[in-house]
Amino acid sequence: MIFKPAFFGSSPDLPDIPPFPASVPGNIQLDFITAHPAFAGDLNVGLEHRKMLALEPYTWFYTTTLDCAPEPGEKLWFVTEGIDYLWSLELDGETFYTHEGMFSRVELCLTDLLGDRLHPGASFAVKIHPHPMLYTAAEGRPRHRSQAAGCVKPPVAYEWDWHPRVIPSGIWDETYFETRTDAHIFDAEARYVLADDLSRADVTFSVKAAVPAEVVFRDPDGEVVFEGRSTPDMPTLRLTVADPVLWQCRGMGDPALYTYEVATSGDRKTGTVGFRRIRLVMNEGAWWEPAGFPKSRSNPPAQIELNGTKVFAKGSNYVNQEIFTGTLTREEYEGSIRAAAECNMNIFRCWGGSGVQMEDFYDLCDRWGIMLWVEFPLACNCYPDSGHYLRILEQEAAAIIRKIRRHPSLVLWCGGNELFNSWSGMTEQSLALRLLNKLTYELSPEIPFNMTSPLSGMKHGGYTFIDRESGLDPYALFGQSHATAYTEFGVPGIPSADCIRGIIPAEELFPPKPGPDSAWEAHHAFNAWGSDAWLCFPTLARFGDVSTLDAMCETSAWLQRTGYKAIFEAARRQKPYCSMAINWCWCEPWKCAVNNSLIAYPDFKKDAYYAVADSLRDVLGAAEIPKFSWSAGETMTLVPWLFNDTKKEVRGRVTIHVTFGGGFVVLGAADLEAKPLCNAKGGALSFRIPDDAAHRQRFTVTAVLETDGGEKIFNSYELVIENKEV
Repeated sequence: MIFKPAFFGSSPDLPDIPPFPASVPGNIQLDFITAHPAFAGDLNVGLEHRKMLALEPYTWFYTTTLDCAPEPGEKLWFVTEGIDYLWSLELDGETFYTHEGMFSRVELCLTDLLGDRLHPGASFAVKIHPHPMLYTAAEGRPRHRSQAAGCVKPPVAYEWDWHPRVIPSGIWDETYFETRTDAHIFDAEARYVLADDLSRADVTFSVKAAVPAEVVFRDPDGEVVFEGRSTPDMPTLRLTVADPVLWQCRGMGDPALYTYEVATSGDRKTGTVGFRRIRLVMNEGAWWEPAGFPKSRSNPPAQIELNGTKVFAKGSNYVNQEIFTGTLTREEYEGSIRAAAECNMNIFRCWGGSGVQMEDFYDLCDRWGIMLWVEFPLACNCYPDSGHYLRILEQEAAAIIRKIRRHPSLVLWCGGNELFNSWSGMTEQSLALRLLNKLTYELSPEIPFNMTSPLSGMKHGGYTFIDRESGLDPYALFGQSHATAYTEFGVPGIPSADCIRGIIPAEELFPPKPGPDSAWEAHHAFNAWGSDAWLCFPTLARFGDVSTLDAMCETSAWLQRTGYKAIFEAARRQKPYCSMAINWCWCEPWKCAVNNSLIAYPDFKKDAYYAVADSLRDVLGAAEIPKFSWSAGETMTLVPWLFNDTKKEVRGRVTIHVTFGGGFVVLGAADLEAKPLCNAKGGALSFRIPDDAAHRQRFTVTAVLETDGGEKIFNSYELVIENKEV
C-alpha cells in the first residue's frame, strides 16, 4: 500500500519562519514563496524573479510524521523517483542516508535500515542541501552557468538567454512511503530484438520479484498473444511475436503499443511495448574524405531510419516547460505534445541543458508518435574528469537510460549540447563523454549515440532574422546553406502586446530600453545573446512599424513567422542530403518578453506556430524564394516545389501567384509528381515588382497545390518592399 503523507517545509536559515505546506512532487522554493507572498510576487512580472537569488544558499527540510504502521509480514519502504539535488534523510533528527543526484530512483527499506528506531509518530525529514556551486559570490566569481559544471544538475537553472536565474530544488518527482510484502514486484521490463526483415520480434521479459508472477502480453487490439509465469529461479520469460505491429512516428503510421500485465498474489504492474527498429544512417550524398593522406572519417550519419524507412525529422527543441519542474502535470505535458503533433512535427530534441522529464512526458510521446532525441544533462560547459563527478554522472546516467530506454519514442541518445565548441572545450577524449558512450552501449545498444550536437556536417544557428555574420535574411541565408541536419535555428518574436503588458511595469512599457534594472532586459529583450538580442529593434524598425507597442509586437510576430517558414521549407528542399529540421525552440518556462519559442509561457501559441504547422504539412506545394526584401522594378524568380513526406506517390499542380493590395497575378503552374518520401521541383517563374511599389509595402506569394484527388492546399509567404533610396 502506498502512503503519501503531508509534508511541511522549513529552513534553518529562516529561523523566525514557521513550517509551511510543501507540495510533493513540487519544488521547495516555490512552496516557500507561495506560503509567503510578501517575499516575492509573480516571478513572471518585472524583476520579481531576482528575489530568488537570496534563497540559493539556504538549506531546506521537508518534514512529516510517520503514521503508516506495517502489518505483520510487511515492511515499510521509502521510494522516490527524484529529489533535487544533494539530499539526506533524517529520523528524529539523525541522518541515516545521503544522496547526490536528482534523476536516480531510490528505494530504501526503512524497516531493515532503522529497525526499532522506526515507530509510529517518528519525525521523518528530507534535508535538501544548498546547490552545489564551483564558484560563489563570496569568492568574487560572478553567477554563471559554469557553476553547474561540477554536478549532474541541469545548467539551465543557472540562467540562460531565455531562462532566469532561479535554481529550484526539492522533491520534484513522485515520492512516497510504501508497505510491501514478499509479493512485491520490483521491476518488469520487456527487451526485444527484431528480425532483419521485421517479421518477428524475439522478446525477453524480465520480472524482479521474490514470488511467482503471472505475465499477460496483449497486442494493440487487446488480444492476448502470450501468457506465462515467472519464478524467482526463472525470472526471465522468452516469447516470439510473429508479424509484430510496428510503432511508427507521426506521419509514418500509427504509434502502435502492445501492453502487458504482471501480477503476483499481492502486487500488479502494467506497461507498454512499442516494436520498432532505429538506425542512424549516412545521409544521401554526405560521404566525403580528403583527397590525400592522412584520411579521416566523413561527416557522421544524421539520417533517422525507422523500421527501414528514412524519415525526415521535422520538429523542435523541447526545453523545460516550467522553472519549477516538479509542478508539471500529465495534462500540461499532453497539451504540449499534442500541439507538436498538430504542428505536423515528428520529433523533439530534448535539449541537454534542461535535464530529464517526468515519466508522463515519455509515455505521452509514445502515444502521440513524437520521436525523442534525448540528451544527458550537459550543456555548454567543460565537464571535469574528476573521480567524484564521474561517479555521480555514471549513477545518474545509468538511471536515466534505464528509465527511458523502454520507450519506443526514444530514437537517439546524445551526450549533451554544444560540448565540442570553444566555449565548452570538450573533445571525444573527455572522460564524461567516453563514459556516456560506454553506458548507452551497455544498457541501450539498440539506440544510436552522438557525443554532442552539433557534429560535423550539422548546423546550429542562425538565431536572428538578419544573420549577424552575413547580414542575410532567412530566405537568402538558408537558401544557400548545405547541412546534413539543422538541429538548432531560430527567429525571435514577441508573444503579444497583452503578454508584454502583463510582465513589464507600466512606467517602462514603451519604448523598450535596456539597462541593468530594466524589466525588458531582465525578460531577455536585450543583452540575452549579445546586446540587441532578442528584441532586435533595428531589424523591426527597418522592415515595419514600431511606433507603438502594438505595432512593434505585430512587426515582431510577422518577422518570426516569416523567418521560420523560410527556414523549415529551405531545409525540406535540401532533402535527402538534409535529414532534419529542428528549430530553437519549442516552449519556455517563464514569460520572456522576446524569445525564439513557438509556444510562449505557459501555453500561448505564437503566430509562428501556425506558420510552421503550415510549412510542415506532409504534402505541400511550396515556392522557393531567394530573399525576403525586394525593390520597386526588380524582377523576382520563383520555383515551384511539391513536398512529399508520405509513403505514397503524390501528383498535383502547383500554381504560384503574387498578391499586391487587392489584386493578384498568376505567374504560372507546374504539374509535378513526387515519389514516396521525395520532393519534386518545377521550372522557374518570374515576376517584375511594380515600379510604384511603396517602401515597406508588404506583399504575398502563394503556392496552391491541387492534387489529383481534387484537394487544394494553400501556402503563403509575406514579403516586403525595401526601396533603398528612401
